[in-house]
Amino acid sequence: MNLGDIILKGLFVLLVTCLVWSCEKSTAPPVENYIHIAHTRILDTINQVIDPRLERIDFGAFDMTLLGGDLCEESSKNISTLVYLDSIFELSSPSTLWALGNHDNANLDDVEKVTKRPRYYTTHYNGITFLVLYTQEKEDWICTISGEQLEMVRHVTDTIKESSHLVVMTHKLIWIKDHPNMKEHQGIKAYDWSCNYMIHENGWNTEIVPMLHNVQKRGIKVIALAGDIGNNVSEFEVHADDDIEYLASGSNPLKKDIKFLHFKHNLTTEELEWRFVRVDEFLSGNQSLEW
Repeated sequence: MNLGDIILKGLFVLLVTCLVWSCEKSTAPPVENYIHIAHTRILDTINQVIDPRLERIDFGAFDMTLLGGDLCEESSKNISTLVYLDSIFELSSPSTLWALGNHDNANLDDVEKVTKRPRYYTTHYNGITFLVLYTQEKEDWICTISGEQLEMVRHVTDTIKESSHLVVMTHKLIWIKDHPNMKEHQGIKAYDWSCNYMIHENGWNTEIVPMLHNVQKRGIKVIALAGDIGNNVSEFEVHADDDIEYLASGSNPLKKDIKFLHFKHNLTTEELEWRFVRVDEFLSGNQSLEW
């Protein structure tokens, strides 16, 4: 075989390889990745920063960033802290959603200026409807969803049609108290891990769940996603008899095994999967998004 034949053969093999690779790439289902983190504050009222381990995460590698609240000890007391948080999370991005916590709401006017959104709102992304609620509406210890906010929930649940999922984002686990499938998680002591002692009658079981049942009847899956955990646990997952998925994730600067919640969304099948990921393993694994 002469040199010309060898070159032609090599080019043919290269062409075939490229075609095979191109076909495999084009047939692979499009998948997007979403991250949920919460309770990222450190126990420091002077240095308003998030846990340095979480600060190392490349949030730009995720298609959505879902924030469950309590980002800093006083997230909005000074505008400089909001500027710092914005540099990490791009707070005004349509793909960054923030369910405000009781450590975030010192200056709600500044929060709304930086995020360019009200304290509660609804938005849509990749066929998913998100209801981002504010659980500190009246007093820090009440967590009531009422008034205009409850009307927003009613409007969304009455009109939703095309979405594959409805994700209800909150800071407080407002759904945990008195839920028949969560008795083992319900505490009454101050500083109980779920902050259950701060949650009183809030209309979740009596008003909101019946609305969500109407959504489910249309074939739309419902996920309740919260962020006020982390003091003692970093993950929470219950598939309840009401067929709602109840999820929460949170961090603690004093604990090693902190986790975040990683969603994978197949845009072709509309399947939404998730798993809790240890932050130290994620960072040591070059922040791979593969499962």
